[in-house]
Amino acid sequence: MSGMKSWILTDVAERIYVENWNMTAEMLGVGQGWSVTKTRLKGGLSDGVDLIDVNNGRLSFTIVPTRGMGFWRGSFDGDFIGWESPARLPVNPAFVNLLEQGGLGWLKGFNECVVRCGLNSNGAPGIDRVRDNNGNIAEVMLNLHGYIANTPACRVEVQVIPGDPAEIVVIGVMEEARCFCPQYRLTTRYSTLVGSNEFKFKDQVLNFADSPTEFMMLYHCNFGPPYLGAGSKLVCPALEVAPRDPRAAEDIDTWDLYRAPEPGYVEQGNYLDMASRADGSTLAMLRNASGDKGTVVRWNKTQLPCFCQWKHTAGSNEGYVTGLEPATNYPNPKRFERERGRVVTLQAGQTYTIDMGFQFISDSSGVSEIEREVAEVLGGRGTKVYPEAIGKWSQLG
Repeated sequence: MSGMKSWILTDVAERIYVENWNMTAEMLGVGQGWSVTKTRLKGGLSDGVDLIDVNNGRLSFTIVPTRGMGFWRGSFDGDFIGWESPARLPVNPAFVNLLEQGGLGWLKGFNECVVRCGLNSNGAPGIDRVRDNNGNIAEVMLNLHGYIANTPACRVEVQVIPGDPAEIVVIGVMEEARCFCPQYRLTTRYSTLVGSNEFKFKDQVLNFADSPTEFMMLYHCNFGPPYLGAGSKLVCPALEVAPRDPRAAEDIDTWDLYRAPEPGYVEQGNYLDMASRADGSTLAMLRNASGDKGTVVRWNKTQLPCFCQWKHTAGSNEGYVTGLEPATNYPNPKRFERERGRVVTLQAGQTYTIDMGFQFISDSSGVSEIEREVAEVLGGRGTKVYPEAIGKWSQLG
């Protein structure tokens, strides 16, 4: 067989919707051992949630079109990818009130391994000042991490591209738009090669309004055991590290190390500036204490110049997790980030492209190879660690 094969599973404009679907290597006669399955959950807070399960023969993962094409969880060489959130199963956005609890309602559905935060805002909830439909300046409440993670895809397509190895592709389109408000279209393209230890995605955010608009994006990449545990380490080419606030400053001397689960642990956040290659490419790895398992996040610093490390090593039932978070900005209230020049402006018709890659490693030699790569990107430069929050990255006082 030659040529790409494609299946449209959802297209609201064309009134196409396929509730259950699957395709395998044997059915298509392309490659070996892979499969793609689409199902819909019934009951509870997951009622009506669509899932797409991708298995490349070694790496398997689940994408949730109903929740902004988030990457829910997966498995590589038998190792779990993701984390055990108190929100155990995918939550239909219809059950999420984003303004609940002072703008923290987003947390009700937060359980993905990789979740997008944006597109008009991300970071802490707070009051922003905007021009309303009458041209007046008005105060509005911005919820935690924006809307895109709770926006269902209006179009979903699966592709299989023959080759050696074959490529499996899942494409989703979401629109975050309202009258008198910003108008965004996010198109994401997930891809993985059969038998590989990685997947990638390309996000393209289009401002389809006729006027400029602000844009913010943060990728909340969340991992628990087996990559996270007592003695795990964040390996990255950090040039500067600063605690977000006094709580994070308590452990800034061990910013790159992790603890065992502690019931009642209060989260810590650190802000980092990463070194990168001449083309902007950079990376970060979370590895376990024994150095034989690791998960790697890759991105381009020209697209995502900021990075937040989120530590939430609470009890196992409270969400034992760390977040590696490349972003266009730091996750502070939007007004603060705008004042610091970290809110992007998209011109009418402009598209912002973001490339992300994820690798999973199950042996010590692979972990060592990534450690050498990080050292090469850092290029012998040291890491400046600030003992307290700094004004260029955090609100002080």
